[in-house]
Amino acid sequence: MTTQSKTTINQDLILAARQGLIPVRGSARLGGFGNMLRKELGQWFGTRTWWVQTLIWVLILNGISTIVMLNPFSPTEALQEVVQTFLPMSVGIIGIGTVITVQGAIVGEKQLGTAAWAISKPVSRSAFILAKMLAYTIGYFVTAILIPSTIFFFTVKALIPAPLPLIPFLFGAAITVLGQLFYLTLTLMLGTFYNSRGPIAGIGIGFIMTGLLLKGFIPMQVLIATPWPLPDVAAGLALGSELPSTWPVPIIATTFWIIIMIAAALWRFEREEF
Repeated sequence: MTTQSKTTINQDLILAARQGLIPVRGSARLGGFGNMLRKELGQWFGTRTWWVQTLIWVLILNGISTIVMLNPFSPTEALQEVVQTFLPMSVGIIGIGTVITVQGAIVGEKQLGTAAWAISKPVSRSAFILAKMLAYTIGYFVTAILIPSTIFFFTVKALIPAPLPLIPFLFGAAITVLGQLFYLTLTLMLGTFYNSRGPIAGIGIGFIMTGLLLKGFIPMQVLIATPWPLPDVAAGLALGSELPSTWPVPIIATTFWIIIMIAAALWRFEREEF
């Protein structure tokens, strides 16, 4: 090995270390996945990002829901009002926050050239996308869903003398996870198709606002094939309310769309020219 080749290898190792990446062995399809995942999780939990995100979501979600609890309702009415506020609000507001935060996850790296560098060295294209997706899913689950939902549950127990069973509430919270994963996947997929943040944010937020504002005007046959009914399903499951017989359809449809968008993101990024 010549002195020049040794220098090139050392420079690559130094650059990889600066990016939080180290050479590892793995399959060609998912080469570098664990490495990339550690890097992405480090950006969430190795910096102040996790507690800043947690503070934002606790102030918004728990702040608004606590105000609702303090209104002069009967215990049963208070429980119903606060659950129908917290869970639907979680799906919508967390969805908007996800689009705003994640819109630059792919585009930013393409613009800076770090995506091209990463996939040319230790990380496969599939691993690049899937590691980002998993890291953002974990990050948002902890900061925007797990911690605020835990605080909400115990706040309800302390302030409202009406039972909120844990298991039904967990089912409702799981629906918010599914909704957040849909908007996360949508945003990352759009990042593989576009090279600027504008269309990504516009499509993502526009889709959420359409569901919030125009849901009552959309034919039921179309509505149940979208994630738009998920807020109502989440609240109904948490309260043990009677739901329409079609309530599982939006859950199945949303899961289906998530799989399709992951496949589309992987397909498009494999064909990205750097």
